Amino acid sequence: MKLSRTLVIAAVLVVVGGTGAAYAFGKHGHWHMTPAEKVEFVTDRVSKQLELDVTQRQNFTALAELVAQIAVDARADKAAQMAEIEQMLAAPVLDQARALEMVQEKTGMVNAKAPEVIASLAVFLDSLQPEQKQEMQEFIEHHREHRRHWHGDHDGSK
Repeated sequence: MKLSRTLVIAAVLVVVGGTGAAYAFGKHGHWHMTPAEKVEFVTDRVSKQLELDVTQRQNFTALAELVAQIAVDARADKAAQMAEIEQMLAAPVLDQARALEMVQEKTGMVNAKAPEVIASLAVFLDSLQPEQKQEMQEFIEHHREHRRHWHGDHDGSK
C-alpha cells in the first residue's frame, strides 16, 4: 500500500506531537518522565484519541519506542557537544569544517534510522481503519492551525 506524503507527515506529527505533549507535561508539570514513561503517556493519549485496538496499540507503542530511542541517542553526549560548540563560538574564526561535521553526525544518525522509522510507521498506519486515519488527520490539522496561530502565521504562508 502506497502511503500518501500527507499521511506519513501526519503520522510522524502525531508521534512527535504526542512526545512533545509528554515533554511539556513533564517539564511544566515538574514531573520529569523517563523515555519509557513518555512512551506510555503518549501511547495512552493516542490510544484514547484514536480508540486503538490491542494490535494497533502495540504497533503504535513500537513506533513511539523507536522515536523515543532516537531522541535519547540524539541527546547522547550533549554536555560535551555543547562545550565544543561554546569553544567554537568563542574562537576568533569559526571552524566551519568541524561545525559541518557535527551537523552531519546528527543528520547521519537520523538518516540511518529513517528506514526503520518509516517501516514502523507503515505498520502502524496500515493497521488503522479509515475513520481512525481521518481522525488523525483532523487532529494534525487542528494542531497545525493552532501552531500557525501561535506563531503569527495568519495567512497560511508558512
